[in-house]
Amino acid sequence: MVNILKHAKDEVKYEGQSVSFGVECLDNFEEKYFNYFIDTYEKTMTYTKIIEKIDKIINMESVEDFEKTKDDIKYIKDKMKNSAYKDLVNSNDLDLTLNKKDIDYDKIKKLKNKLYNNKKQILKSEIIGYYDQKSKKSKAPNAIIDKYINTNMLEISYLLGEIKKNKEINKNSFDFNCFACNVQINKIENGLNFLNRMFFDTNRKTSHVWNFVSDIEVCPICKLIYYCIPAGFTTVYGKGVFINENQYVKIAVDINHTIKYKILNDNESIGNYSTYRALITAIQESINDNVKYELADIQVVRYEEERYKFNILSKNSLKILKESKEELNSILKSGFKEVNTYFNIYEETMDKVLNNENQFLLIHKTLTLKTSVCSDLHYNIGHVKSMLKINFNFMKGVGYMENIEKDILKSSSGAGYYLKEAYKNKKSENKLNGIAYRLLNALKTNNKSMFMDTLLNCYMYTNKMVPQFFVDCLKDDVIFKTIGYSFVSGLIDGEEYKKTNGGVINE
Repeated sequence: MVNILKHAKDEVKYEGQSVSFGVECLDNFEEKYFNYFIDTYEKTMTYTKIIEKIDKIINMESVEDFEKTKDDIKYIKDKMKNSAYKDLVNSNDLDLTLNKKDIDYDKIKKLKNKLYNNKKQILKSEIIGYYDQKSKKSKAPNAIIDKYINTNMLEISYLLGEIKKNKEINKNSFDFNCFACNVQINKIENGLNFLNRMFFDTNRKTSHVWNFVSDIEVCPICKLIYYCIPAGFTTVYGKGVFINENQYVKIAVDINHTIKYKILNDNESIGNYSTYRALITAIQESINDNVKYELADIQVVRYEEERYKFNILSKNSLKILKESKEELNSILKSGFKEVNTYFNIYEETMDKVLNNENQFLLIHKTLTLKTSVCSDLHYNIGHVKSMLKINFNFMKGVGYMENIEKDILKSSSGAGYYLKEAYKNKKSENKLNGIAYRLLNALKTNNKSMFMDTLLNCYMYTNKMVPQFFVDCLKDDVIFKTIGYSFVSGLIDGEEYKKTNGGVINE
């Protein structure tokens, strides 16, 4: 609600964990509600993309340009069938030929004007979302409100009337209490059914409540506040994030405002990695701005894959993010494709940090793919080394490797590089992939004997001495995996890498 009122230039006051505003702020609240979403998310909506494609068609100059716009025409025709447009445009408006000579530019310009004149109505429909009964899925993947609220139950004007009516009624005779604020209410109706993926239908699932009778209901004011949940999240392409900084409301507002600004004003394409990057930036700015307060755990609420995910960013996690800032930036655009799914390494790494998990499985996966014949790899060994450093910081933070310095990563990777060079000198570099494969299998199964057998054979073959740290690493499983994976990274690549944000395909 704070975001909506501030966007409407209404006065909002903060005091500790409380927010206050005048009752006059609820005047024209429905208009303020939708204006906030329209103004905030306009450039992520389908409407904006359609207008951009229409402009592209109008401004094309050559046959080559037209060939590139054929897909744009198909896109426009397809999107015009959605609920937000079908009542505004007719079949004649969509009679856009795929032949450049026959394109009616006047018709295209009229279509643009018609869309522009109904801009607010279209954007409102797209932001609310619309459901395809036939396919049983949302036809507005970029929608905001329907991710959190059952839009069939979104009745803001009715609710405002109920709030006004309740002010004038004597509530002493009411038999029930609001589930959220305990104020007296007249009856139990739908409870919190309007909250998607957070509550249940009390009419259909009576077994979920005591004695099959629900006593869950909220007053009109609390319901209006719950309606504002979508405004608290920053939601882009079906994924949302909210930082629940529960010490001071002002700090929570500032953190989430920074996240929203960073994501929606990112010069690069809006994607998952920019969401996480904005999250880190906002939290670190908050820490810098509030150094006088003791750093506390921060709750991160994410909406992904049609469900909520809750994580606690502990002091240790925040410290890891701060210490690993350079490494995280280096893996921003790195990733790989497996079967038909693309995995962004930055996103996968951040998921594990947020879930307080180590990175060993991801490191193993990226090294294994490097030893196999894969063409869809958008990362290099330098990115794997960054992941190893992030994981080193994590393991240190949770109490492992207390007496081990980060230099061990460079030393073990260097050992892999020099062993690789020794094999090259013996014209046996064709054996390296097989060796790396056996070492990775040993690391995955935590089989120290297999790892050391393979390692000793390699050093005996090259007449070189086994580094002392391999003996020391046998005492601890975490140190063993850390040194082992770092060694394999040097064995596979072993060369100094340029620090870039992205990887080269199958580099």
